[in-house]
Amino acid sequence: MNEQPIPTNTEFRKEWTAGRVASIVLLAILCGALVWNAYSPEDIFFSDLKYELLVGEKFEPQKDVSVQGRTLQIGQSYYPKGMGVHANSELNLRFVPESYSYFAAEIGIDAEVPADSPAAVVFSVFSDGTQLYESPIMKPGMPPRLVYVPIRGRRTLTLKAIAADDGAKEGAHADWAMARFIAR
Repeated sequence: MNEQPIPTNTEFRKEWTAGRVASIVLLAILCGALVWNAYSPEDIFFSDLKYELLVGEKFEPQKDVSVQGRTLQIGQSYYPKGMGVHANSELNLRFVPESYSYFAAEIGIDAEVPADSPAAVVFSVFSDGTQLYESPIMKPGMPPRLVYVPIRGRRTLTLKAIAADDGAKEGAHADWAMARFIAR
């Protein structure tokens, strides 16, 4: 019988370091590309459109960053696009892009707000005077929540981030991450 010697821990580590690390890096890059490609090239991002600020307290709304100018982050997720606002805020779009069927976003309190903050926000989407969506109360540290509402045939869109009560305004850095219009 021709038996192979059993590799030592050192040999396993060498094998792991050489080929497997490169494979894991390549896999991570491919996964990142697949996630980014989940957003269709036809999607139109809210932050790329001309909107009106109807209500804005404490901070000006920020395009593609939080109200403090950092990368949008809700929980452990980072986002390259979206709107960073401070409650209470209302952003209005007078003209919904034609031939688009849905509005989608991931909402939540930005991770720049400490978990022990009293911040609490309710997110709402209105169109043509009708409420299409209202979130439960969102607090710091909560994971993002998906908003996905039909908008075909609608003319206007208003995004509201309202503090759940007066004490909840402090640190109420609300994110409309990846807020976009979807054609399909």
